[in-house]
Amino acid sequence: MTAQQPPGHRSGAFRARRLADLAQVQAQMGALAADAGLHADERFALRLALEEAFVNVYKHGYGGGEGPLTVELDVGAGQVTLTLEDQAPPFDPATVAQPVLDAAWDQRPVGGLGWHLIRQLMDRVEHRRGPAGGNLLILTKTLGAPGTGHPSEIGALR
Repeated sequence: MTAQQPPGHRSGAFRARRLADLAQVQAQMGALAADAGLHADERFALRLALEEAFVNVYKHGYGGGEGPLTVELDVGAGQVTLTLEDQAPPFDPATVAQPVLDAAWDQRPVGGLGWHLIRQLMDRVEHRRGPAGGNLLILTKTLGAPGTGHPSEIGALR
């Protein structure tokens, strides 16, 4: 946090190299979000969106291996922005098909709900090529809006 930030504004950057870094990044991001005064449901939505995107980067982007990932959180002006930048091969989440949600639980394939959850939890999902290659994922959520992302509000969990 810098002195130039307006009151109530918080931001921070967290670095990871492997999937095992997820818990530490979540803890740091959670502390920053709590310090910024985000409601518990808003923090839950951010945590779950981060987890899904983070796991996808390491599982699919880096093929289960290591690689750089920068996670930035910016809270202020009635919204929160979560940005993930990696150096993995280009991947556009807009190409991921929506899962079939009307099948019985025992008929659904394991996995495949990550991008659906992210889209449900966040108000805007943007993907671009990163400035140094790789992927830049920008997730934005309006704060204080109806439907903060509580588990009971997520369509995939019905």
